[in-house]
Amino acid sequence: MNQQQHPQQNQQTKSNKKLPLAILAGAVVGGAIILIKDSEERKQLKERSRSTKDAISGYASDVKEDPVAEKDALVTKVRKFVSVANEAISTIQEVYNNQGKEIQDKVKDIKEESEEIIDTAKEAGEELQETSEKVQDELSESEENKPADEKVVEVNPRV
Repeated sequence: MNQQQHPQQNQQTKSNKKLPLAILAGAVVGGAIILIKDSEERKQLKERSRSTKDAISGYASDVKEDPVAEKDALVTKVRKFVSVANEAISTIQEVYNNQGKEIQDKVKDIKEESEEIIDTAKEAGEELQETSEKVQDELSESEENKPADEKVVEVNPRV
């Protein structure tokens, strides 16, 4: 069984190595086609390549001349960046804590007010139901107590 697993593993390893190579080849071919067809893109690529080469050459010569100073400058830049990033993170955390607390308080207030409104609406509905029942009782009582020979007189008869 181990012998069968090893050939499968070797085949998987080979195919895993081919995928990145195929992706890289596709990217190179695509880039070459774009460069062949677009002269403006070729010019921009040349300019960017030159400026990158110049920047790297300048940095390399600076490092060769005074490696300690360049190392110190780089370390200083990194420390400054870390310091600024920490300040930003601290500020963001502070704002989040303060605003989050305010938002939670407002949500709590809204929830309480909503519950009060619901309770008030329920009470009003119950009172309306009671009033409706009383009116119906009064109407049915007045109908029962009304004499049979009583005449209804129209106040504004139509002619």
